[in-house]
Amino acid sequence: MERLEAGVMMKIKFAPRKMSASREETLAKFGTGYKGKIPLDWKRDGNLVRRGKPNKPRKGSSKGKIGRTRVIGAKKVLKDFKLLTNTLQNLMRKHGRSDTKALQKAYKAVRTQVKAN
Repeated sequence: MERLEAGVMMKIKFAPRKMSASREETLAKFGTGYKGKIPLDWKRDGNLVRRGKPNKPRKGSSKGKIGRTRVIGAKKVLKDFKLLTNTLQNLMRKHGRSDTKALQKAYKAVRTQVKAN
């Protein structure tokens, strides 16, 4: 293939795609006064989609060096949340209806998400 032919092929391959919109999208564009292109599509063109296996990490890269995420201050958060739930439970008992089970359930949900080691 010569340079000129290759250039023509690249122009065809990388030319912007013409997409036809549905009738509903065209009517919506007319009704709303939208000036952009339709249909809105965030997918890549087929010629820009990667093919094949992902590249192997380069030597000296950070693969294997980045450790697990540590949560700092989880014990304090759990302690403060426990104090808050206890205060709310006391207020509920003192001033009317009490739904202490829901508070305990919320505390257990937070506790399972934030494991303090």
